[in-house]
Amino acid sequence: MRKAISLIELVLAIIVIAISVMSVPMMLQQSAKSDNFSMVQEAILAARTKMGNILSFRWDRNSLDTNNTNGRFRALDVISGAAALDRNNTYYEERRIGHVYGDLRRKMFAVETNVSTFVIAPNDTNFTNINDFDAKSATIDWKGANSATDRYEYLDRELNLTTRVFYIADNTVDYNATSIDFVFDTASAKTIKNINNSTNIKMIELNVTSQNYLPFVFRTFSCNLGESRLLSRPLP
Repeated sequence: MRKAISLIELVLAIIVIAISVMSVPMMLQQSAKSDNFSMVQEAILAARTKMGNILSFRWDRNSLDTNNTNGRFRALDVISGAAALDRNNTYYEERRIGHVYGDLRRKMFAVETNVSTFVIAPNDTNFTNINDFDAKSATIDWKGANSATDRYEYLDRELNLTTRVFYIADNTVDYNATSIDFVFDTASAKTIKNINNSTNIKMIELNVTSQNYLPFVFRTFSCNLGESRLLSRPLP
């Protein structure tokens, strides 16, 4: 008896093949969604890393006390900040109301020292303070210097990070109140390029763009606080 494929078997085979072919677009679509999700996640990670890097710089060019042997950062005088946060020499010399008296605690310069005027960073390797990052863009290339052999672990070949720095209002609350619910008024942010806009709060805004997904924005804030130091036991 000669073996042969019955009509029913042929029809079943055609159905199975058809179902398989129909599922291919769905599999490709799911794969594309997975790649897109991975690119968004790596963009978020890159943005968070960039934010952390920016916040590690001094608040202002004038924050560093060069007359201090330890190079401490001081709180500065601003022009458009809340009056409650201005220096108050009748409270304690070189301090604001609320500052704790003590040599290693946060304080201002002995003489009035305003925030610096805006200066464009001379190059991408000489950043000294948060202002230097304003209007700077960085594209994360998917390949290294030697594109033939080097490759970074980024799926996105179009990832761009652009930083903007602004002053925002610090007088949106009553500092004499028992309970303070501070409002970060991002809509009224003002350029740092005008020293007359200076307040005690800077907003760092990071715009993340790519051709592979919708752009998004990260924001964080840095305050004009100065720096405190910890007591340490002197060396023998």
